[in-house]
Amino acid sequence: MNDLDIVARADAWKIALSMADATVPPSGHGQMVALFDGDIEIFDRWLPGAPNPDEMIDCSEIVEGIPFCPLAWVLEWKVFSGRKKDMRDIELIRQRMEAPHS
Repeated sequence: MNDLDIVARADAWKIALSMADATVPPSGHGQMVALFDGDIEIFDRWLPGAPNPDEMIDCSEIVEGIPFCPLAWVLEWKVFSGRKKDMRDIELIRQRMEAPHS
């Protein structure tokens, strides 16, 4: 993992804007605030066709008290994008989703 992507709304987005200037993300969709030399990227929305920020946040999966985007959604976006850099992530996500949960 090279960076952390965060989708923010309402007050959280306002706080992000107070930390750095917003730019257009590589997707060209919405706005992004990059922190710590891009190690943390905060978005006001996700990729085109993705659920809106409210739905993404409301449907998050809680892992050790921290909300994350459902892995099935992440897998779908990574497969759709077809980027070489995502191939290892795709493999790991599929393994995780197929593994029996205790």
